[in-house]
Amino acid sequence: MGTSTDKNQALRLLRGLDEGGIDATEAGMLAEELDPVLVYVVVRYLREIYPASDPAASPVLERVVRLTSAYPAIVAKSSEGEQDPVSVWFASEYSFLEFRGRGPELIELIVDKLES
Repeated sequence: MGTSTDKNQALRLLRGLDEGGIDATEAGMLAEELDPVLVYVVVRYLREIYPASDPAASPVLERVVRLTSAYPAIVAKSSEGEQDPVSVWFASEYSFLEFRGRGPELIELIVDKLES
């Protein structure tokens, strides 16, 4: 498993799951290469901004479920990312909902923190 902090790859994963531009295989390959914190942030962000009670959430959450079902290692990687000090810092300073509609800013913030 990789630990890339490539913003473009993280954004590709986020947008692909959000907008449906990639399938589970491509999403899995992207997630396998990303830092665990970025995997956690993408998955958690989508789950937070698309609650199951929102009718528009269904296709997004289905894509996330397809990814995590097809790639159990992604679930483990996301769990690892959740425990990382950067994720703990983020949770103490921000909420995912603050970044609704601002996914690129969220990725930028997390990558900057990971690389500092």
